[in-house]
Amino acid sequence: MKIIHTADIHLDSPLTHATNRQKRRLELLQALSNLSEYANNNNVSAIIIAGDLFDDQFTTNKTIIGVADFVSNSSATWFVLRGNHAQGATGSENPYHKLQQICPQVKFFGEMWQTYTLGEVNICGRELGNNDQAHWQMLQLPQTGYNILVLHGDVDDDKYGLIDKNAIANSHANYVALGHRHAFAEHKFGKVVGAYCGVLEPRGFDEISQTGFVLIDTDKRAIRFVPQAIRTVQTVTVDITGIQSEIALQNALLSATSQVGAHNYLNLVLVGSVPAELNVEATIECLNGRFFALRVDNKTQTAFDLQKISAEVSLRGEFVRKVLQLPQEDQAEVLKLGLALLSGGDLV
Repeated sequence: MKIIHTADIHLDSPLTHATNRQKRRLELLQALSNLSEYANNNNVSAIIIAGDLFDDQFTTNKTIIGVADFVSNSSATWFVLRGNHAQGATGSENPYHKLQQICPQVKFFGEMWQTYTLGEVNICGRELGNNDQAHWQMLQLPQTGYNILVLHGDVDDDKYGLIDKNAIANSHANYVALGHRHAFAEHKFGKVVGAYCGVLEPRGFDEISQTGFVLIDTDKRAIRFVPQAIRTVQTVTVDITGIQSEIALQNALLSATSQVGAHNYLNLVLVGSVPAELNVEATIECLNGRFFALRVDNKTQTAFDLQKISAEVSLRGEFVRKVLQLPQEDQAEVLKLGLALLSGGDLV
């Protein structure tokens, strides 16, 4: 049997750093629709969402209806764990409650261990929360078949909810479908295999890992990561040491980023040493509008001809002479700030 494991989709996330939030929110929904289509076309029997399908208090009715549409047309059985973003809305306003009303065929997990059987596969999960240690003592999995545990939390931090590694290692679990961390990573609990599936789509520049989902093959006792992406975050580091003019800098930036698709996120990191008169910030504007989203991390250092400046009969020359008397480890930052102010710049 083939089963998809996904999590942390965060539909209707605020996306505060996105330039086109409405379009990107629709793409998050499209990514889940693409996953559903993959399942229909590849004989996938079940789709497990290990938490945070919705960004709850922001979720709109049209998004819930959108999910319901392709769940209803799916050939797979859907299993949904709410996760730690299930706290923002309660009662009839909770998006999971609304989805359950529209799609009663979706299998949800609650505060107690809940096991569903699909052929020879047992899918067991619960929402982590209070008194977790007592709940772990009540975990009982069938001794036959292929057992999947569904959990949403951090394997190294019980602040949100305890994931008892020893209890898992001593259980009859074959695979642990984890959610909460946003990058694919395999874990071992004794002989039990588990994995964080990562996300279907990046929601910001911090989600730089490859996106996709985990495909479980219970017959082969195997899992593999299946890449899927509408957009990706691409990081480009450019050393601009030695560049003396804005036009040369512009050409260097355009050349370095030429292989980044216009539909992707560009995370540009600038390093090196540049002359004080080079206007880096203004030159970066040549990249505006060339990518879906742009973030610039300017780590460059300003290069000053200190010997020349210290020989000046000026306030700037006197400042440099004083700073050069400071301990060497203190000089760089003081010179950077002081010379910027004396040149009519701002403290940044």
